[in-house]
Amino acid sequence: MLDIKQQVLNFLERSDYVTCEYNGCFDIAAKKDILLLIKVLLNIDSFQEEQSKNLKIISNNLDAHPMLIGLQTNREKLKSGIVYERFEMPTVSLKTFEDLVCNNIFPKIYRDKGGLYVEIDSEILKDSRKRKGLTQRELAEAVGINKKVIYEHEKKHLRMLLTIADRIEQILNNKIIKPIEPFKRYEEHGQPKDILEKRIGRNLEKLGFKTDFVKQAPIDVFAREKALIISDIEFNRRKMIRRAADLKDFIKIVKKPAILITEKSKEEELLGIPVIQRKELEEIGKRELIKRAKKAF
Repeated sequence: MLDIKQQVLNFLERSDYVTCEYNGCFDIAAKKDILLLIKVLLNIDSFQEEQSKNLKIISNNLDAHPMLIGLQTNREKLKSGIVYERFEMPTVSLKTFEDLVCNNIFPKIYRDKGGLYVEIDSEILKDSRKRKGLTQRELAEAVGINKKVIYEHEKKHLRMLLTIADRIEQILNNKIIKPIEPFKRYEEHGQPKDILEKRIGRNLEKLGFKTDFVKQAPIDVFAREKALIISDIEFNRRKMIRRAADLKDFIKIVKKPAILITEKSKEEELLGIPVIQRKELEEIGKRELIKRAKKAF
């Protein structure tokens, strides 16, 4: 069997996604109509909360959609057509991912601790019940549930146990289960990991940027206003070259301006990525900084 990561790359290539690889909080960045940040694991239970947090931070800043793809948990193999969750991260099997990106077939079932759940279309539920001439109480009694369950699911989109949803569909003779939209967005923020990042953050904020920080990624700092600057901070030149290589591939996918910020290096660029000393941030203007960062394109 092909390596699981290679299979994911093959599916993305078949669907005309542009991809790059990285080894951190995500393994693959893929761009077509949307930007996907994908972590690939054999056992999804090895995915840690810190990885999830970093993946949410970078996704939030890049308007990306994170996803975890695996073969199994510690207890079971991942099944097709089901969305699992690991630290709120949508998690699917290889087959489910192939159906999603190659065939535009969306899964319909969530796997949670309490069992299998689905999302209900509240409007269809309400309209179908009325066409059958049933009150909320009558439908609830026919299914064997509390009237409140019907009331709440007609009021807003909520998850429902698959077994209950199946019974309601049989009674109403209509489909009320809707496909899952697994591409999520998150509101997550990070903190600087060291003194250098704190200084960089203060300098960028003085220029009028809002800053955010992430680990285990090609980026260390996001500076956002009208434009987005991806800033990678390093002391060591060898690490800078290695990170510049990762950043170069990454910005081709995300199509955002980028710059390397350093404490000592006097080089103007590395592998096509502009380089600026931290002290320059105290003197340079916002427009000039953005102008330099755009040279990475």
